[in-house]
Amino acid sequence: MNPQFWWFVSRASGMVAAVLVALTLVWGLLLTTKVIERRGLPAWLTDLHRALGGLSVIFIAVHLLALVADNYTYFSWKELFVPFAYAKDAGPVAWGIGAFWLLIIVEGTSLIQRRMPRKVWRGLHYLSYPVGVMVAVHAMTAGTDSGNVWFRGITFGLMGLLTFLIIYRVLFRRPSKSARAASRIPAAAKQEVGVR
Repeated sequence: MNPQFWWFVSRASGMVAAVLVALTLVWGLLLTTKVIERRGLPAWLTDLHRALGGLSVIFIAVHLLALVADNYTYFSWKELFVPFAYAKDAGPVAWGIGAFWLLIIVEGTSLIQRRMPRKVWRGLHYLSYPVGVMVAVHAMTAGTDSGNVWFRGITFGLMGLLTFLIIYRVLFRRPSKSARAASRIPAAAKQEVGVR
């Protein structure tokens, strides 16, 4: 076996995981901003968001296992899960560890979403945005590919798209169900029930 095999696996799986995290966020934002109208679409298109999130977790797991298996750069399990435990590149690695723990919260609560109050789940799901930023910072500062022009360009492009979609979502937010219901009440009825 090539002595650099695990190094190549850790690099490739890390890059794929970073792109999958970004695509998960992009797809989720496309659906929630209604840029893509879900009505009438096949159900699997809405499930794609969940599948991309699951694939992100799988590739992150491969990335972590390959880092432990690599003989060139040694990582202990503690250094993979405790921020700033890895002395060599403490900051860049800590960004990845922080993103990992937030992603565990997002993915874990998504698995039990139906057992949670909707507002709690949604609030925790918003942690996806910091995950995307932390993954991008980790990707741009850690590892041998952080200086690669193509890698940096793709990372900047995906972060630009995410930023645009987040701004679009904030500016063109759908009104809540209660606000939509109140807007359908005739003006005379609003005066009778005290709705302003």
